[in-house]
Amino acid sequence: MLASGRYQRGFTLIEIMVVVAIIAIISAMGVVSINQAVDRRYSSEAEKLSIWFNQLSEFSAMQGSAFGIVAEPIGKSQRAGRLRATIYYRNQWVAVAFPEPFTLDEGSKIKWLMDDTEEKPLLYQQAALPTREEIEEGTANLDREEEDFLEPVMAFLPDGYVEPEGRIELSFESSEKAYVFYWDDETSRMLMENKKP
Repeated sequence: MLASGRYQRGFTLIEIMVVVAIIAIISAMGVVSINQAVDRRYSSEAEKLSIWFNQLSEFSAMQGSAFGIVAEPIGKSQRAGRLRATIYYRNQWVAVAFPEPFTLDEGSKIKWLMDDTEEKPLLYQQAALPTREEIEEGTANLDREEEDFLEPVMAFLPDGYVEPEGRIELSFESSEKAYVFYWDDETSRMLMENKKP
């Protein structure tokens, strides 16, 4: 049998088109999965914040005391990067160690959309009365300035209400996705919904 002198060199047009189509399909699947992972990150952040809000509400009901939320900047920026829990104790707001402060992810922003626009404090605050030990030791601070007082943006009251009423919006710099949190009187819980862009 004689061997043919012609050998095929290179690829046919159909083979090249099949390879290009496979690469395009794999690339599209990769882009979709990356977008889904980013969306899951945002929804996970919003879900954790919702759990934190409801935890404060439950603590308020269990302990019979108002729990407030103070927004604190992180670093040199004025953007609120951390939410700290406070309790109303002895006629003033006091920061608590538990639950731990909620630190917002980098690139996330929180906006308070409260119904009450008047600049009045949530609950009256006065300087805490010094203890006997503080008076005897001479460490009692009787000249506290107004800046020394914590002033919560929102407070959960033990009877199942929130003051002031309104909405809280969580948004992200790198996405149009946003979440809105609001108080539901029927369930006495903070509810969350996606904000339509």
